Formats: sequence, C-alpha cells, structure tokens
Amino acid sequence: MHNLIGRHVRVHLYTVAGTTIGTIQGRVADVAARVEVAPGMKKDLVYVVDIDVPDSDTPYLSSSGGENEGWFAIQDLEVVESEDQFRWFTN
Repeated sequence: MHNLIGRHVRVHLYTVAGTTIGTIQGRVADVAARVEVAPGMKKDLVYVVDIDVPDSDTPYLSSSGGENEGWFAIQDLEVVESEDQFRWFTN
C-alpha cells in the first residue's frame, strides 16, 4: 500500500446505494490499513490531497469539512500516469 504514496490517482465516487456519481483526481499523501469504517467493516484507506474536480469551479469538500482532500477506500482508486490521461470508457 505504501507504494501508492505520491502517486496520482482517480477516485470513483458512489452514493450510499452504490450508484456512481463521478470521479475526482488527486495525489496520495498517506495510507491506513484496516480502518474500521462501520461496525465490523474494515477497509484500507488512502488520504488524497490536491483534489481536482473535473469541469467544476467548486472545490471538493470532504465529510469532515476538509477542502480538496480526504480519505477514500483503496478499492475505489485507479492509479493514473498523468492528470491528462484520456479515458476510453468508465463503469
């Protein structure tokens, strides 16, 4: 997991019901293994900074009020080689 630190990533965002609502991009600054995110549910997390919200002038706000940074599940990440990487398709 530590090999993700410093890497540029795309984070896929979902509603609580599991519907895709979009993506954001940023850089991984920290990692945390097996964090309890709900009773009995542990996930590996990454802390993403310098978040860029495509096609928006509004900054990303995390649930804790942080601007352009936040914790995300590793399972929702995609490592990208550059910020300008073209996407052929999305899920």
